[in-house]
Amino acid sequence: MNSVITPRRTVLILAATLSLTPCLASAGENRSNPEATAGATTADLLLARPGGLVATVLGTAIFVVGLPFTLINGSTEQAAQTLVVQPANYTFARPLGQDIGGLGDPSH
Repeated sequence: MNSVITPRRTVLILAATLSLTPCLASAGENRSNPEATAGATTADLLLARPGGLVATVLGTAIFVVGLPFTLINGSTEQAAQTLVVQPANYTFARPLGQDIGGLGDPSH
């Protein structure tokens, strides 16, 4: 058996892992500020933060491409908030191991 993980398998593993993230988030919705467990911290460090970084980079690229259209219709601030600021806050501003299931409150 070949021990090399193909890019297709890597994508499937990543997709399966990221699909579990909303389940983890919904389990802790009733707690206002849950304690970060070792599992949540590990998942955050290895999966959520890199995913957030990718979302920030892709969101920035999409924002730049769509900038002429958002300038025309006046939704530049909303587009920047959704595509750039929220993913950046998710990646760089929240405590490690907390709120790993979503982008959370954009005002933070």
